[in-house]
Amino acid sequence: MKFIKILALVLLLLKSWSFISQNKVNIKLKINLLPVENRKGRLKKCRVKIYRNNTELQNYILSGNKIKKKLTTRGIYKIVFSKDSYVSKHLIIDAVNVPNKKKKQFLKADITLFHNTKNDDVGFLEKEPISIAYYDYVTKQIRWDFEYYRATVEKIIKAQISN
Repeated sequence: MKFIKILALVLLLLKSWSFISQNKVNIKLKINLLPVENRKGRLKKCRVKIYRNNTELQNYILSGNKIKKKLTTRGIYKIVFSKDSYVSKHLIIDAVNVPNKKKKQFLKADITLFHNTKNDDVGFLEKEPISIAYYDYVTKQIRWDFEYYRATVEKIIKAQISN
């Protein structure tokens, strides 16, 4: 009887270990924050907020302009970039469907922030991400949705020229 209880406990532990390992991803994220006026410049002292599944994980101010993060848990990530007198932007990383592999996935991005002027109607950026990343089953990599990004940039340009 004691042997059966120990065996059941071992099986339960193995099953929970399997569940935990299935929840892991390995995504290396590199982001440069740039002022739109000078793409070779650096946008320092930006606030960065990182959420996973609508739960805030981190909230800090960058000393430089580069973000290097490793995402290790499945979920939907939202990363918000803000700075005083600039329009805030955020991006979404869908890390739910990334296959359980030991192979690292890489995401790089240059995020530009522009000065907030009362004339520009870019309030949609509060709700709509500047870009979205997801796992592409064809290329077997996590990648940015460039079509979505282009459409969002067009909306920003139209909002700025319409005034």
